[in-house]
Amino acid sequence: MSTAKTPDPGLCGHCRHVVRQESARGGSFLRCGLADERADFRRYPPLPVLACRGYTEAPDEAGLP
Repeated sequence: MSTAKTPDPGLCGHCRHVVRQESARGGSFLRCGLADERADFRRYPPLPVLACRGYTEAPDEAGLP
């Protein structure tokens, strides 16, 4: 039984552009949706993200748990 705590994603945890990716092996990753349209954003930024020029706060119900 694993008791590993999920690391704090920083700004990504409350950004409207974040996309949660689930792998076939059960892992989960946070992907930046802005990277789909803009090459200057990293698809999978190193977490926690403490500063981001693309950050837009998501509505309360859209944030990650």
